[in-house]
Amino acid sequence: MILYAQTSGTLKTNSSAWAAIPGLQFELPEGVGLLALLILNVPNPYAQGNDFPGGNFAIAVNGTVQPPFACFTYDSASPQSTGRKPTTLVVAVPLIDGKQKVQAMWSNVRGSTVIIDSPATLSAVS
Repeated sequence: MILYAQTSGTLKTNSSAWAAIPGLQFELPEGVGLLALLILNVPNPYAQGNDFPGGNFAIAVNGTVQPPFACFTYDSASPQSTGRKPTTLVVAVPLIDGKQKVQAMWSNVRGSTVIIDSPATLSAVS
């Protein structure tokens, strides 16, 4: 099984709480005793702000954000340029006797605005 979702256009968040990344969701099929490997790839994100800006990325399964998450921040409080910060997260999820909704999530770091302006992907392999 391979599942795949991709963003399009420019997306932004300034949420300090986990928020869904539009377009990056799908349902996992049943599969008791199997694992699905979930891969969130955000190849060109950046953040704007004046307090060491950055972004957090996670994956929620049936509405519950999984413990592993990915994060990037800048080394400068007010970066002179918003260099790209490729970010990838890999999470293994047990399949169950029923479908599960998978959703990519994101939030800001220290009040910054996180921006995705090139395709990001969410994939599952089992």
